Amino acid sequence: MNARRAVLTLTLTGLLFGACEATPLPSPSPTAPLARAQVERLWIDDPNYFVQLPNEMVVDGDREIVVGVDFAQTPRHDEIERGLRAGAPGGSVIEWPTDRRLTMRVPAGGPFDIDLSAAEPAPQSTVRLPSSLRFHIDRPTFEVALYRPKDVLAGSLAPARTWTVHLALQHILSFAADGHRVLVYHGLSPRRTDFSILDLDSGRKSTLAEPFMQMAKNGTSLMDWLPDGRLLGVAHATSVIGDADGQHPVELPGLVGQGAVLSPSGNLVALWSYAEGTAAILGLATGSLRLLPGTFPRCTVGGIVALSWIDDDQLVISDCTADLGGTPRTRVLSARTGATLQTRLGDQLVAILAGGVEWRTRAEPAQTMSSPQVAAWLADRTGKVLATLATGVRYLPAPDGSALAYANADGQHSVIIDPTTGRQREVAGKAMTWTKQGELAVIRRR
Repeated sequence: MNARRAVLTLTLTGLLFGACEATPLPSPSPTAPLARAQVERLWIDDPNYFVQLPNEMVVDGDREIVVGVDFAQTPRHDEIERGLRAGAPGGSVIEWPTDRRLTMRVPAGGPFDIDLSAAEPAPQSTVRLPSSLRFHIDRPTFEVALYRPKDVLAGSLAPARTWTVHLALQHILSFAADGHRVLVYHGLSPRRTDFSILDLDSGRKSTLAEPFMQMAKNGTSLMDWLPDGRLLGVAHATSVIGDADGQHPVELPGLVGQGAVLSPSGNLVALWSYAEGTAAILGLATGSLRLLPGTFPRCTVGGIVALSWIDDDQLVISDCTADLGGTPRTRVLSARTGATLQTRLGDQLVAILAGGVEWRTRAEPAQTMSSPQVAAWLADRTGKVLATLATGVRYLPAPDGSALAYANADGQHSVIIDPTTGRQREVAGKAMTWTKQGELAVIRRR
């Protein structure tokens, strides 16, 4: 810039005195080209959540977000801002907290692009960036739709109700009894995801207490509202109960690496430990943990051990007769005493559905991480096969057992099955969970 000003000054001087003096003007020295700015990191909301790939980040669209850029040295602000404004939504505000850090506040809305092509990746950066430095930040809009299985199986594909959600939904875990508040898993993907309680009618969301939020980071086995309105969360080693808004949490004991199934009354939780092959009953009223006698071995490295309730007095645990080997086995146990009431070898009972129909599976025990051979079917009380089920999908039984649902592998469609006849119907969207009223909730991108 100083060199250019020097050239301009010399030129003006020559024009003023050229009429009086014919001495030629000296030629200006060539100006050295400016080095391109070097980007060390591009981040969303927090410098720890950095963007590496051109189409990597999926973020919530219901709120303002902050895009940050850190440079290795002070860049030309006007050049950087010019490229950013080209892809940024209207109303975005660019600021420079320091000469080497830019932040851009992007208002709530849909997807947008970030163009930093006027710069280049810093060679010394620990974050690997694409050479083009162009990024697409996705802020999806989803539709949440509720379907009544009876209507769908009768031929009607019209949803009972729909809502529009401006969140990067990854999963809907549970519906509250009121039918419009849901527990959602959403946020910055793949760097960070949070739990929130979302009111579908108003679009407002609220944050849960810290023990529940830790489950978003470390994993959860079960999270649902109890019949008395409290929120239960079962993590991999402990359980937490809070109020209806996920506040005032109380920690309860658990097993290491546990899976969990809530009893029909909502007063008991059956637990199984992947790490130890043990099982227990957790009483939610007392907070007591009671181990069941014996062990319950895995069928495969992935587990393949199923827990289900017949009623609050009888628990079904399906495992194998030896850890990673033996024969698939189903046992009915007394939840009160732990005594084995019935044993069946050869297959596993996953759940009992309407009309006494049994959802059964058979897994070939496997000691490797390769996908195990698993067969699944519906059978009546005599063992007669009513329908063969697809494998490799996550099945969702309705609360009253009147239907079974799963999402296709493409995630774009879901199937509802009538367990008594095996009849199937398809709906658009990815199956998430059931409402307490027995409606299937699916999400689909708009």
